Amino acid sequence: MKLADYARHIGVTDHVPDLEITSVSNDTRTLQPGALFCAISGAKNDGKQFIAEAVRKGAFAVVSETPSACSVPSLVVRDAYRTWGLLCEAEAGFPAQDMTLHAVTGTNGKTTIAFLLQKFLKDALPEQKTGLISTIEFDCGNGAASESARTTPDAKSFQSILCEMKKNGCTHVSMEMSSHGLHQHRTGSAKFGSGVFTNLTGDHLDYHGTMENYYQAKKLLFSELCKDDAPKIINVDDLWGARLAREITGNTASLSASDRHARIFLHDIQLDPAFSAFAMDLDGKKLSFRTELIGLHNVFNFAEAAAEAILCGAEPEAVLESAKTPFAVPGRLEKIRLDNGASAFVDYAHTDDALSRVLDALRTLPHNRLFCVFGCGGDRDRTKRPRMGRAAAEKADVLYVTSDNPRTEDPDFILSGILQGIPSGKEKYVIRDRREAICRAVKDSRKGDIILVAGKGHENYQEINGVRHHFDDREILREFAE
Repeated sequence: MKLADYARHIGVTDHVPDLEITSVSNDTRTLQPGALFCAISGAKNDGKQFIAEAVRKGAFAVVSETPSACSVPSLVVRDAYRTWGLLCEAEAGFPAQDMTLHAVTGTNGKTTIAFLLQKFLKDALPEQKTGLISTIEFDCGNGAASESARTTPDAKSFQSILCEMKKNGCTHVSMEMSSHGLHQHRTGSAKFGSGVFTNLTGDHLDYHGTMENYYQAKKLLFSELCKDDAPKIINVDDLWGARLAREITGNTASLSASDRHARIFLHDIQLDPAFSAFAMDLDGKKLSFRTELIGLHNVFNFAEAAAEAILCGAEPEAVLESAKTPFAVPGRLEKIRLDNGASAFVDYAHTDDALSRVLDALRTLPHNRLFCVFGCGGDRDRTKRPRMGRAAAEKADVLYVTSDNPRTEDPDFILSGILQGIPSGKEKYVIRDRREAICRAVKDSRKGDIILVAGKGHENYQEINGVRHHFDDREILREFAE
């Protein structure tokens, strides 16, 4: 593409030279001659300090938020993050224009809903292919899933994934949208064919600073990124969801289990140790579902995915039929039966709200004692650590407080933050080594007990001092499996 073409797409109206740009880059380590370099002020480094290096390596032009005194054309923009997303989609040839993107955002439930929506669309629309972008994996429609590095890929990876999906004939994409991905505009100018809002609880405040900023980032999906006629399914039983429904316009669909006037009303909910069942009134039509997913939170996840599929054109009867087949998401209440007669569950719950909901679901199962092995990640929102401790103490009988991903923080400092939320007298064991904590919980358990190992779910690594080591909660538990 010509530099002038890129300039028009990012809103730069000044005259620019007629240069042929071979690629776009925001990293001088991989920059190739002929590139357009975008200088982003990131969390750790300011890209402007690398402009001179980019020019030395052969960049033909640079983009930054302030004028740059360099020997190549310099384009000035207001928001380098947003611009980077636009540059990446232009370089990729705008693959999103040939697909319908469906997004889910919120603090909890995104992965389960994204997986469910892909399943419903694949089963209900078999003549079309549906790709998946999730925290766990991305599926480009070629029959093989690839491990995911983050909830919403960085802008360049996102476009690369969409290009692969397009090549494989995908016409729909079910994806998670993180607050970081929204705030940084990683999806460029892509418009979504539907959106779901699950809930909002304290998380990522190390990045956003306040809950208000966190909410405003999530709101971008519905206020800016959805197409005008796109259905927007919003859980209004969540306080932030209720606010969102009041503040946005368009084809909104409120979902509630308490307000029978909601467009999507959930009722006759049955929470059984082996299944969940519920009825859903959608636009005057009653649909009854039954799923092996347990817990009230999964009733909402299931309903939101089903409603999104139907409102996007899937026949209700086809979704009902799809819902009858077994479904599971790796690391989401994944069960492992232990040889001592106890049951262990691995779940990704890494916020106080998610932990509380998962423990509530497990408490419905027949059991003697409920153990909880959990920690909190380092270099992340410190305010949720005592809340995590409090949530676990309120719902579990015995706690094993341990490390999650300490990253570059002192693990003992993280543990001390969690312990602030646990009342004195609560039965607890503080074991920094996560493997040791899991093994101790298994050793202490007896027939009829339940162990929840929370926080990492599908992850197969533990990050300590900035280094990732292979670590999988499920592998450790399977050493004690029947």
